Amino acid sequence: FNLKKSKVASEGKISVVPANIYRVSEDITVNEGSNVTLSCLANGRPDPSITWRLLNPSGEETLEVGEYLEIYGIMRTQAGRYECKASNDVATPDVKYVNVVVNYPPFIKLAKSSETQMGRLGVLQCDATAVPKPEFEWYRDDKRLSNMQGITIQIVGTRTLLLVANVTEDDYGNYTCVATNRLGRHNASVFLYSERPGMVYWSHCESKHDQLIPLSVPNFVGS
Repeated sequence: FNLKKSKVASEGKISVVPANIYRVSEDITVNEGSNVTLSCLANGRPDPSITWRLLNPSGEETLEVGEYLEIYGIMRTQAGRYECKASNDVATPDVKYVNVVVNYPPFIKLAKSSETQMGRLGVLQCDATAVPKPEFEWYRDDKRLSNMQGITIQIVGTRTLLLVANVTEDDYGNYTCVATNRLGRHNASVFLYSERPGMVYWSHCESKHDQLIPLSVPNFVGS
């Protein structure tokens, strides 16, 4: 009797298996506006639940519950590290990660003019954001500038500086910085000037679509 009871209990026992992620999307690079599907497949007993989160500097954001995460028209702010977590409360959840890079055309977020006295060093600056990293060019009167006597162009990451040594009267005026990558370009106008009565200077930037966008650079009016 005891043997028979033990056999029935053994046959009726339900085994449990920890959650295990056996397939997850590889890291991907896409252009802004694309549709993206991330997959995360897991097994276990009982069946695990799957949760997606975007991990970013501003905090973790829970996005979706399920094997597939659909992102329609992905934006640059949605780039980052995505976490897939499979859990069935049997053991520690299984976790995998997918890195998503979003390419987008350059945008010049800062264009800095310079008030410089003659004989001093003038410094013009443009900061851009873009993926892939932008390349920069400087122009004056449609003529591309390069490192030459009195002119030095510096590029550090997503910032470019145009240095004008020993400024003369002929150096004053409008300069244009151009940021480009394979997805597009963005222009910004900046000024090297000596403050004079009645003169007003504006800075603006221009995209490849000829859309003028004012920047937060003050007007300079002589007294």
